[in-house]
Amino acid sequence: MRQLRLLLACLCAAALVGCASEGGVTGTGVAASVSGNVVLVSAAASAAEALPFAIRVSVAEAPAVSAVTDAAGTFVLAGAFSGAVTLQFVRADDGAELGPLDLEVPSGSATLLENIVIDTGAPLGERVRPGAVRQLDAFGRLAMLECAADGSGTILLVDDARPPRQFLVRLSAATAIETRDGVPLTCADLRLRQLLRAQGLLRLSDLTLLASEIVVEPGRRPRPPLDEARPERLRGAVVTVACGRGFLEIEQATQPAATRRVVRLEPTTVITCGAAEIPCGCGDIGVGAGVAVEGLIFPERPGLVIAETIRVGRPASRLSP
Repeated sequence: MRQLRLLLACLCAAALVGCASEGGVTGTGVAASVSGNVVLVSAAASAAEALPFAIRVSVAEAPAVSAVTDAAGTFVLAGAFSGAVTLQFVRADDGAELGPLDLEVPSGSATLLENIVIDTGAPLGERVRPGAVRQLDAFGRLAMLECAADGSGTILLVDDARPPRQFLVRLSAATAIETRDGVPLTCADLRLRQLLRAQGLLRLSDLTLLASEIVVEPGRRPRPPLDEARPERLRGAVVTVACGRGFLEIEQATQPAATRRVVRLEPTTVITCGAAEIPCGCGDIGVGAGVAVEGLIFPERPGLVIAETIRVGRPASRLSP
């Protein structure tokens, strides 16, 4: 990270990109959103408390941006904010503090906090625990690039906030890199100053975006409504199979800890098994199986990935976000 910051400073001095801010919330004319769903508030793992009260969620650096969870525990925050922000979770009835959550929000992006658990028995700063943090529409200019022989790499993007802000993106060998017309690219095809749109999982331990998709020169299109479905692709190993209830739980191999996602099965979901992609069903999916899922995710319903297709039998050792 020190090397990345030094390189960015050199780029700024050369006027290649505007200098990015090093911390704090930044202003932007492009609306960003953070949505999430709280599924559990507990004093201990064995003493779960259902949600008998509403929770108010606000942006500490922009207090006017706030929302109260609905009956399903879902909230949506939207406003012209970006950068390093802290979400504050409090009881809506008496204002009792439940805990903070630090995020990195690129200008104009949509951040989805999936299946949040609030453990009131943990230290205050560790109480709010999303099952996954999915980030969509992270736009930025490429300011630094380092590619590995296996196709993985590290890139540094600078967004269009005022002042602009840098954020770190990790590429894996499985990251889909393409032009806006769908032409496949590799890390080595990327060039400095290109406009990129990155999407993937935000790793909370260091606020790094683990990219599942990079689109080169995408063109900034009007943001869709929050209730509009967005394409979602994920790979991982199956940890829970609940065919009768219509869902799978998938573990993605993120570092330092794995990330778990909930996948909803619909009557129209197409499931295939093996390298030959033979049609099969939910009952043919075993715990530990590697799967590749393509489906939809709704920012206003962030807890579920609605599966359109599931391919079963991909080697788990090759899976990544």
